[in-house]
Amino acid sequence: MISVEILIVIYMCWHHGNWMKRSVGVPRGFLSYGVLKILNQKPMSGSELMEEIEKRTGWKPSPGSIYPLLARLQEEGFVEEVKSEEPGLKRFKLTDKGQTLLTEYDNRREVFRRKIHHMRRFEHMLHRELDEDLYQLSTKLLESIEKISPYLRSEKTNEAKEKIRSILTRAADEIEEIRKSYETINKGS
Repeated sequence: MISVEILIVIYMCWHHGNWMKRSVGVPRGFLSYGVLKILNQKPMSGSELMEEIEKRTGWKPSPGSIYPLLARLQEEGFVEEVKSEEPGLKRFKLTDKGQTLLTEYDNRREVFRRKIHHMRRFEHMLHRELDEDLYQLSTKLLESIEKISPYLRSEKTNEAKEKIRSILTRAADEIEEIRKSYETINKGS
């Protein structure tokens, strides 16, 4: 399943205009939005951005993607170079214009979440053949996870993370056990 964050990026970039050009192999605007989101936290160089994106997503953009993107974002006023104490190292930070754009995208998040809800419903009803009750429960679970995830980023929430991990593991194991029992029954038929 595509994560909601990636779908949000796709939607926001599709509706914003053409300043974000397509990167090969990733959804339109993913790299641009990801760079803005990361630079909102602290200034980074191109190589640091590549490493951070890989750490967060499992995908590492190439230098041929990241450096032209940084140049374009700088040219359009979304990022600016900050002085570095390390010779030859260029670090970038978000400008006010970049922060405004990022805030605009983040404000659209709730609208997009509602659209995703309808897309999930359509997909589940047509392709998964879930009844209404199972659909509502599965949607409620996904939405609960999405809503709590921003609160689980600090070390102070380790106990809550472990409790959620335990709940999800138990639920997934029990559902898988039911699936396997039906698979066994169908093989015997």
